[in-house]
Amino acid sequence: MWSWYLLLLKTVLLSLIVAIVTLPANSAAQTEQPEPYQVAEAYEIYSAILPATWPVTEAHAKTLLIRAETGSGPDMCLKPEGESVSIVRPAIADFIEMNKRPWLLQQAFQINQPYQFIFDKELDGIFSVGVRGWKSFYEKYPDSGGYNEFSAVGFNADKTVAVVYAENSL
Repeated sequence: MWSWYLLLLKTVLLSLIVAIVTLPANSAAQTEQPEPYQVAEAYEIYSAILPATWPVTEAHAKTLLIRAETGSGPDMCLKPEGESVSIVRPAIADFIEMNKRPWLLQQAFQINQPYQFIFDKELDGIFSVGVRGWKSFYEKYPDSGGYNEFSAVGFNADKTVAVVYAENSL
């Protein structure tokens, strides 16, 4: 009987040791900050899109909110057809590659309107209660018109064709 008890105790201790050894590595990976996104041409694309978004044109936001981390949105079906295949395919391939991980956007937007970043951690906290989070969101950011989100930009080789995902959540 004691041998069974000792075997069980060894198994539990071994499991505990494995959990303790692997825990710091897992938690470090979860809190790791994305690398800065430093593609100047991408910020030109973002800066061309932002003035035409709802927070600017309709909500007349005083300060734009931009999600700090890039995201590629829902699974996108990027299948060019006809003559556009040879033109767009390289940019789509780059888009897919660049968006395999998030990037951290930088203060490189060239727009006339003030803007600030909102981080995923804050958004997760606000919307931990689901859609009811919009009430507290607008209490904190009343003149924002929601927040904008961008993917990393996919370019063809000479950066004359771009593919980007842009979203406004309001």
